[in-house]
Amino acid sequence: MSSELFAIDHLFTFDEVTQVVRDLAKRFPDLVELTEIGRSHEGREIWLVTVTNTATGAAADKPAVWVDANIHSVEITGSMAALHLLRTGRA
Repeated sequence: MSSELFAIDHLFTFDEVTQVVRDLAKRFPDLVELTEIGRSHEGREIWLVTVTNTATGAAADKPAVWVDANIHSVEITGSMAALHLLRTGRA
């Protein structure tokens, strides 16, 4: 992926994060899968973004790295770091 996908020029709201991950899944269906794995106490979706090349097999059959973001809803730097990783392909 590329840093041209979306700008990181401010701290994103939950709705902006949701839009970015939805856009990535739509734009790159062979690489990005978006799954709602639950709901927060306030009813917001908890997103799982899986990035893998589906042409080379299922994600569950490959080595993986887990990146966790926004364990606490008001600590948004985690989601910004995760979005940066998605955008650039490197931490």
